[in-house]
Amino acid sequence: MPKLIRFVLLNSAVGVLIGWLVAGAVVYFNINGFGDLMLGSSSRIAAVLILLVSFGSTFGFAVVATAVMLIPVDKDEFDKL
Repeated sequence: MPKLIRFVLLNSAVGVLIGWLVAGAVVYFNINGFGDLMLGSSSRIAAVLILLVSFGSTFGFAVVATAVMLIPVDKDEFDKL
């Protein structure tokens, strides 16, 4: 697999995991009553899926964009990744 594709996939996976951790923290700590609202819903599965997809994609794109903006332009520095 090319190094650049591996770079993007790794960073997006890290961003998705961070997003899922933040979403879990929002539900666990019941921020603004969101945990009670979501877990008391009649369609919990849909609520959890929407929460995970939205947080995962947002944080995933943010981490990839940050990583691409901070990627080294020197070939020797890029080879160290």
